[in-house]
Amino acid sequence: MKTKKLFTSLAAAVMLSAGLAGTGMAVGQPVHAAGTTQSSNTKIGTVSVKHRTVSATVNSDNPKLVVVAKDQTNTDQIDSNYTKGQTINVLWSTEAKQGDKTVTLYYIENRTINGKDSLVFIPSTDVTTSGNVPTESAFVEQANNDVKAIQDAYKKRSLQYITVTPKSKKGAKIYYAYKKSKKSKKITFAASKKTIKYGKKYKSSMIVKKGKTRYVYIGKKRYVKKSALKIVSAKYAPLNLPDDLKNLIVEN
Repeated sequence: MKTKKLFTSLAAAVMLSAGLAGTGMAVGQPVHAAGTTQSSNTKIGTVSVKHRTVSATVNSDNPKLVVVAKDQTNTDQIDSNYTKGQTINVLWSTEAKQGDKTVTLYYIENRTINGKDSLVFIPSTDVTTSGNVPTESAFVEQANNDVKAIQDAYKKRSLQYITVTPKSKKGAKIYYAYKKSKKSKKITFAASKKTIKYGKKYKSSMIVKKGKTRYVYIGKKRYVKKSALKIVSAKYAPLNLPDDLKNLIVEN
């Protein structure tokens, strides 16, 4: 393939290979206190979203690969080390002119070749795919939709509980909540002489705000100031997503 101008426009290809190389997003769901609007926005971790791929079986040994430098001025061919029957993943397809003919290429990956960041393709005639390979525009649209759907699912996912432990080796002071009278609607927190031990872990599904102070409920009518605790882990409800989207999620 000797054409010097493989695409009429490579801008979209460059964009998706650079901009969609792995979408990361923070996972930090709120812990809601009963009867309050207070929440904890502690960042628990991040996840990445993988691309959808189509598996392709190589038809012969060492097929030639087409390389396009991201400066959009050079095209080249390189040898591959693929063997007949090997399965590889392709992401999207595009068409290129070769004389009077139009050939279809499947995008495989980005690779640094001769010091240049390049897009690597394999001709469609050199592989047999397991399904339809989307065009680059359809791939971008699907990738954006996947990211949005996963982000929305994380935002809507409820937090079942967090696990906390004292920050200080001295432990953390226990507080009890009470009302000054039966008719009172306000809750007051009073410190006790008791503490929870350093290193011991407690589950909590409720955080209550009183003034500027937040109290974490640890069971048996006991509360501990949030500032005296660190979050060890968090347990979330399952994501409401179909399996194909769940399989795209990589937890970091």
